Amino acid sequence: MDELNQWATDLAAAADPSEIDLAPDLVEAYLEGGEARAELFKQTDTSIAGGFGPGSVIALLPWILNGIAAAAKSILMILSSGETSNIVGLIKDLMDIGKEVSPQKTLEAAPQTDPYLALKRVIDTIGAELRTAGLEANEADLITFRVLNALLEDPQGTATFIEHLE
Repeated sequence: MDELNQWATDLAAAADPSEIDLAPDLVEAYLEGGEARAELFKQTDTSIAGGFGPGSVIALLPWILNGIAAAAKSILMILSSGETSNIVGLIKDLMDIGKEVSPQKTLEAAPQTDPYLALKRVIDTIGAELRTAGLEANEADLITFRVLNALLEDPQGTATFIEHLE
């Protein structure tokens, strides 16, 4: 469980550092499934994703875990492609908000072959989960890129983590 706790903490650090202390408990509830998992996704009309305000706060990590689980095959394909270092470079380009080229144009310029098509599926899947949680598209994209960067930094650890999610 220590390995899972470390992954939970790493993902929270990439997505929303304010969730680091809660991350092990969030992952444990997510893996438990059933009512424990359902509680992680409850929202009210005043809920705020990843922030503070007058309503209740929505943790982002469960939505990220949903996205990772849904995109697991594509993530594993990227990890086994032999192109991981090139994709890490592309992710870093996507995270560079100071660049004049938009993330969308950067992705459009990437080769239209796997593993780049798999990367686009992963970005779409995790990003969609975060937008469902209530994040604006730009913020969801940036968090998605940071999460992907964290996943690709340790391919073996990511593969093991994904096994636990499935």
